[in-house]
Amino acid sequence: MLESLHPNYIALISAFFTASAQTLLGKSISQLSPAAASLVANVVITIIAAAFYLAGGRVEAWPPYAIALFAVSGAIANFAARYLMYLAIHLIGLSRTQVLFQFSPLWSSMVAITFLGERPTIEVVIGTAFIVGGATLIMAERGGEDPKKRFVYYLLPILAALVMAAAPSMRKHAYSMIPSATFGLTVACFVASFLQAALLPVTERKTGIKAELRPVLIAVAGGVMNAFAAMTFWVSLRLGDVVEVVPIRRISVLLVVLFSWLFMGKLDTITWRVVAGAVITLAGGLAIIWGG
Repeated sequence: MLESLHPNYIALISAFFTASAQTLLGKSISQLSPAAASLVANVVITIIAAAFYLAGGRVEAWPPYAIALFAVSGAIANFAARYLMYLAIHLIGLSRTQVLFQFSPLWSSMVAITFLGERPTIEVVIGTAFIVGGATLIMAERGGEDPKKRFVYYLLPILAALVMAAAPSMRKHAYSMIPSATFGLTVACFVASFLQAALLPVTERKTGIKAELRPVLIAVAGGVMNAFAAMTFWVSLRLGDVVEVVPIRRISVLLVVLFSWLFMGKLDTITWRVVAGAVITLAGGLAIIWGG
């Protein structure tokens, strides 16, 4: 049923789940460590994706090259990039992390154009620029972090975006050999979970591993939302173009602001910057849908 929808609409569904996951995981990171939150999220995604794969149609062929592509994409995106982003949220706060991470659609589009031969339309180019600009305008409104934080911390979300940029194109190429989003997601997040668990004694050597029930449950709920976000995104990626579905998914930033305001009380007022950013971001998403 999901695959009967246009890939760009599936990406919009993924944006909703992504925003829900970020809101929950952002709250858990304040009580768990970034590594622990990342591990919980990856384990939950692995379990859910594997369950959907086993319940649905299974792949008939297992080309090692495709499996390797899924595994490497999991190592760079689900492990390295996710940990860097969670670490940035812990060090400089959610708002600045989101601002700097908004450039990920541009990096992903550049990789797709260079290595996959995709050619964006003028609507896709304009829509991408609108989404990045509108999201940055929204998140720039949410200041409050300590200005004395070291500048190197601000490089973390930029590095996460750059690291993640190659993953969508790698997965897109792997889909040509193994056309199963749930299988690819299971492989990717299993590898990420293994790497995160192996490094947990190193990342937690100073503070120890924290496992309080409430933040763990919040992280699990965030992981469930992340699983559905990932599965819908991977389906949209398999059916659509990277240069379209990746920017559309970034509309989740608008939803993060809304959910934060409604449920977390982090936005006290709606300013002109928030309204303008919302309009620009939505216009960008509509431009990409129209161009697709």
